[in-house]
Amino acid sequence: MKQIILLVTLIFIAKASFAGNLVKVKAIGKSPKGQFIAFEEFGFTHNTQKPFSKIRVMNMWKNKYVTKEVKVTGLEDEASLEQVRAKAKKLARKDLISFNISG
Repeated sequence: MKQIILLVTLIFIAKASFAGNLVKVKAIGKSPKGQFIAFEEFGFTHNTQKPFSKIRVMNMWKNKYVTKEVKVTGLEDEASLEQVRAKAKKLARKDLISFNISG
């Protein structure tokens, strides 16, 4: 019985290692009343292993996104995840200011 459980566990771990993108999601700021929250999704693409960052602002009271996504992908081989995330935050700054989001 233990061998079967171990085998099933190993199969799930193997499948998970071949999953799509390696992605994290992080709330990067909110408006004073908490109505608007900015989220960043970042990580590495599965196929090319290029770093990416995507930032969107959501109206939590209406449960819908209120801005277009700001997406930056590292196109050069030397682009790091930190550089890509910094560029995305710089590009999203106007949206964050317009919704009074700090973070």
